[in-house]
Amino acid sequence: MSHRSLLRARACAAFAAVLVAFPVSGCSDGDHTVQVQPPFSSSQLDDANYQDVVAQFQEAGFTNVTTEPIPDLIIGWLTADGEVEEISIAGDTEFESGEHFDPAVAVIVRYHTFPEDESPSPAPEQSATRAPSGETTTQAAATPSKAAETSPSTPTAPATLTVENNADLAALLTLKDPFDPSVAAFAATYQGQIIEFDGCVVGVAPHGSYKTRFDYLLSAGDYDPDSALGPAFQLSDINYHDFHFPPENAPSNVPVGTNLHIIAKVGEYDPVSGNFQLKPVATTVR
Repeated sequence: MSHRSLLRARACAAFAAVLVAFPVSGCSDGDHTVQVQPPFSSSQLDDANYQDVVAQFQEAGFTNVTTEPIPDLIIGWLTADGEVEEISIAGDTEFESGEHFDPAVAVIVRYHTFPEDESPSPAPEQSATRAPSGETTTQAAATPSKAAETSPSTPTAPATLTVENNADLAALLTLKDPFDPSVAAFAATYQGQIIEFDGCVVGVAPHGSYKTRFDYLLSAGDYDPDSALGPAFQLSDINYHDFHFPPENAPSNVPVGTNLHIIAKVGEYDPVSGNFQLKPVATTVR
């Protein structure tokens, strides 16, 4: 075989190999795993109900959608029962609607609700039985009325403690030692009640490995980098929306040095760390 014939034979063999390769690569496209997309971006989540969100993700093709309640509601005025706090996909709470995910990826929908012992109780049922005498009729009519007084159908807001109406709170906010024994006494006496005071942010740190949840440290009064008053109030494991800022007074962020007017629920006090837990109910920037 001549040199030119040998080159032609090799070229034909190479061309045939290319023809064989194309069908093989074309068939492999069908082996890709089907992927799904979120029905909306995390930034578009606004006052959504968790049941609606779960249904939307399931309709979008996600097969591993679970829920996680956050039992932090007190009255249910500012945040509705069942309102979604955040959604995590594969552990990430920030995502876009155009992203692609495996259908079996873990999706967790976290939502606000009442604690089991603070859920609103239904109104008592009234008897429709006609009484045989006037005296019995009077008693039957009074009984439902009395029940309605003692068992209201909707929860009522607890009295708010302020420096004007509570001497213990006024004294607490002037302390210079967060480990003062009176802090533990106040927490034990008023746990679960609502307090209102002027304070400031003296520390901010991420909560664990979360990217959008933080631990805030507050002190009483106006911010002073050289001193602090009152206990070491801590708002633990919260994000921006948990402050419950009103729309007309909502800052872009809450850094160290921000002066706030705080309404919060009294939590537990840790005598080891000195941290006094609060749950925000409403907050405004001063």
